[in-house]
Amino acid sequence: MDRISKILFYLYLLSIFLASVYPVKELPADDKLTHFLAYFILAVLMRFSLNTGYWSTFFYGSFYGFFIETVQYFLPYRSGEYGDFVADTFGVLCGLFSYFLFEFVYLELKNKE
Repeated sequence: MDRISKILFYLYLLSIFLASVYPVKELPADDKLTHFLAYFILAVLMRFSLNTGYWSTFFYGSFYGFFIETVQYFLPYRSGEYGDFVADTFGVLCGLFSYFLFEFVYLELKNKE
């Protein structure tokens, strides 16, 4: 399972990159929500698959969002936006908070058994 979860994480990371550099004519209206959800999932997968610490997950997840927006800034058919980076970072934070709550509740229930 450990190996499979790592493979899934790296495939997800690659899919975010490919979706971010693929030429599109028109962005969907829920663009920020898409960014939020993508990075929410990224943070949960990173924490689960790689067992990174909370600060490391926040740093690398946010940095990946910054990296993608920087790449998009230099592509003629895309545009890097500060608002997208904020949505990415907020998604990472919420993903980490959700993971923390799940982990806390799981451990509390496990200790009561």
